[in-house]
Amino acid sequence: MNALLRRFSMTAAAVSVALGAGAAMAQDTITMRIAHNMPEAHTYSLWLDKFEEVLEEKFPGRFDIKVFPAAQLGTETEYLEAMQLGTLDGAIMGRHGQIDSRLDVLNLPMIYRDDAHVDAVLHADSEVEARLNDILYEKGFKVLAWGELGFRYITTNGTEVRSAADLQGLDIRVPNVQPWLTAFKAWGANPTPLPFEEVYSALQQGVVSAQENPPENIWTSKFHEVQSTMSLTGHANIPTEFVLSRAFWEGLPEEVKDTVVEAAKAGSLIQVAAAREANAALVDQIEATGVTIIRDIDKESFRAGAEESYRASEETIGRDLIDAVLETN
Repeated sequence: MNALLRRFSMTAAAVSVALGAGAAMAQDTITMRIAHNMPEAHTYSLWLDKFEEVLEEKFPGRFDIKVFPAAQLGTETEYLEAMQLGTLDGAIMGRHGQIDSRLDVLNLPMIYRDDAHVDAVLHADSEVEARLNDILYEKGFKVLAWGELGFRYITTNGTEVRSAADLQGLDIRVPNVQPWLTAFKAWGANPTPLPFEEVYSALQQGVVSAQENPPENIWTSKFHEVQSTMSLTGHANIPTEFVLSRAFWEGLPEEVKDTVVEAAKAGSLIQVAAAREANAALVDQIEATGVTIIRDIDKESFRAGAEESYRASEETIGRDLIDAVLETN
């Protein structure tokens, strides 16, 4: 923890924003420090651009939004710790399951039927969304809006994944999400959890021979440079969230809170639409670089492993929450 404190203290001093949330609130200008681990070319930038635009329109000169992209402030796990320490105010990330295991319901493989189902769960003020937001608030984080990275595809060094059986023995990097570890093991793979920031080097050095991500992540992080085949499995879709620390949120003046949420939601609509458009277009762009695209996927072959992960997660997530997501229309 001391190393983490030193790292964020140095960063804060370097950019002259070493004010705590309470001090920032005491000023007329509200300084908000937001981090994410994606490159500046990622659709997260569109989200935050719109966020800043709406805030500036409603409260000219009131907000000073400082964005730290491309993992400048470390990993998403470090963001959580930094928000608790008060050295970071907010982040866009996908670490909800790390905050509370019940939130792993959003990470379950094959939990979403399609984009419309994702929208019904997270972008339509559903009862499920309210439950998820309440869980995060209990744990110290205020959700402003939900975003997405998109349905995920598997890339390899030549292995063509047309069904779950083709994963047998494959050394594949996955996020450190227990339901995924369960599912990939059920599919016969050897899943290795690694931070996103380490994936490119792990593939390059042969630590793992495969990974899975949406096309936008594959493209902007240049995984196509170190992988030769991409299979359009669409086996999962991890959403992301724009959160503020609860302490920072509660310290905001009441008159700005509704607009902060409104601005984040306006940005999320742009980010989600842009991510989906980019993911569709980037399949062709990735193919144009010489990567072989496998389109004929037996998606139902992944169902048994997915349901095994549901059963294994019932104790930590709750079957009622799993069913609530599955049944949302």
